[in-house]
Amino acid sequence: MSDMNNTGELFDYDEYLEESGQNRSRKKKKKRKVPKKAVVKHPEHKDTAAEAAESIEHIKRMFDDALDEDVSDFEELTESAQPVEDTAPARAFTEAEIKKRYIVTGFIVIIMAVIGLVSTITAGVEFVRGIADNTQQKKEFERFIFPIVMCDPAPFDQTVKLRSDTMITAAVWDIILYEDKSKYESEFDTIIVPEVDVEQHATKLFGTGLSFTHGTIETPGFQFYYDEEIKSYRVPSNPKYFSYSPQITEMTRVGESYTLKVGYVSPTPAWLTISSEQELVPEKYVEYVVSKRGNNYTLVAIKDTYIEQNVDDPL
Repeated sequence: MSDMNNTGELFDYDEYLEESGQNRSRKKKKKRKVPKKAVVKHPEHKDTAAEAAESIEHIKRMFDDALDEDVSDFEELTESAQPVEDTAPARAFTEAEIKKRYIVTGFIVIIMAVIGLVSTITAGVEFVRGIADNTQQKKEFERFIFPIVMCDPAPFDQTVKLRSDTMITAAVWDIILYEDKSKYESEFDTIIVPEVDVEQHATKLFGTGLSFTHGTIETPGFQFYYDEEIKSYRVPSNPKYFSYSPQITEMTRVGESYTLKVGYVSPTPAWLTISSEQELVPEKYVEYVVSKRGNNYTLVAIKDTYIEQNVDDPL
């Protein structure tokens, strides 16, 4: 079927339908290509989704690691971040804390009191010990000078100036008082003491450098007979003799030198000391100078004799 168009050409209608049908088939074919393209691009979309899922999983692990951190690490970071000076207001103490402070303070006070008490007791013991030592030392000096006091020697400043009979008498009395007399030969009521022993005891009392002239010592109360043949003294084993006894009232020390204030107590019958309540008063006082070497004493000098005036005595 043909027709005339505006240009004057014949219009073939059949041809037009055929061309229209081909165009529709082309359009349909083009529409089928779209799903093919989608099918080609589908693997790319799949990789993108996997990457997104992996990123989400990574972020999740990061959060889990953060939540698993030790709380103490965060506390240390927080403390280091705080300023050095604490400007927070002071916390009020509780009653239990106040009581605890009182207990601690009381305990400290008790400890200090105990320490003070121990120190006081120690000082007292040392004081008493010092007095006891002083008393003991006085007794030792009294024992040492007893044989000399019995002789009542005149004052001297050097022992080499002493009379020979004074030194021998003091030495014999030292033997009678302190020596073991059983080692000497005895005849009746006397013992025979060699002059060598007498000189040794004199040296012990007065020191070295002494010279002796041996001979019989005679006094109103006793006699020490010297036997020239045997170079010995015949001495009473238990002489009945009453003499002065020493009483040290004062003692001063300078280095190894001691100055003793010695009271001479006169012999008193026993019945008089028992019946009297008064203490024995020395008749006179003499100053002795004694030197100490180790455990040994040596008489150095005897100073002037004097008598103390009693304030109660009339002038």
